[in-house]
Amino acid sequence: MAEHDNLESETPTGSVTDRLIDAALALAGEKGWRRLTMATIAERAGVPLHEALRVLGSRNEVLRAMGRRVDAAMLDEALGFTETDTPRDRLFDMLMRRYDALTPLRPGVAAIIRELPTDPVTFVVSMQGVYQSMGLALEATGLSADGLGGLAARKGLAAVYLSTMRTWAKDDSADMATTMAALDKGLDRAESVVNTLCRGTPWRACFCCCGPRDQRAEDRKGSDGGQGTRRADGGDETGSGQGVAGGDPSPA
Repeated sequence: MAEHDNLESETPTGSVTDRLIDAALALAGEKGWRRLTMATIAERAGVPLHEALRVLGSRNEVLRAMGRRVDAAMLDEALGFTETDTPRDRLFDMLMRRYDALTPLRPGVAAIIRELPTDPVTFVVSMQGVYQSMGLALEATGLSADGLGGLAARKGLAAVYLSTMRTWAKDDSADMATTMAALDKGLDRAESVVNTLCRGTPWRACFCCCGPRDQRAEDRKGSDGGQGTRRADGGDETGSGQGVAGGDPSPA
């Protein structure tokens, strides 16, 4: 670990890990993912191959590192939570922060998603990462991701996240209003299912402790660099009703 830290600190223009992630996703967008090699990725990143392999030993290690980077951005969103934010508020904001973090890498992410049906190893790595990330999101809201209830909540949240990613992959708007509307609909759908099927179970609180929607829309402040108030409904971004809880696997 110390050796890796030294490698990172010696890189003059960003960490080796970040450079490899950015290079790999750029190449995936240009040439596809399956045939990429670490030699090609290292060359694009301007990192000696032996150094790249000491930090990230394979393409799928690059994917895992990208997931950790997006997780960190998502968890940073939790620093701005207040006691008035409900679990649903927090889930919405954290998942939107994931899409924000992935947007610069969108062509590469879209290419990886397209190739997943013919790349079973990357498929497994991607799904493991998504379930782990959804567990982090739940825990960051103060909800448990453990036990049978936590497993069900992770699966439900993953379905919402992956379904919304279909919209995100095609959403080139500056404020991602279409993605926000799709995420809001997906959370509505999940909330409706949990309310119907899981009354009386402890993990029902996952989507049900929402509070008055008008008030949370009024209270929520965006964290997108001054683009205005980010909200699940009302105001500048609209979205309500039923969504589709399902979608393609995602690498992050």
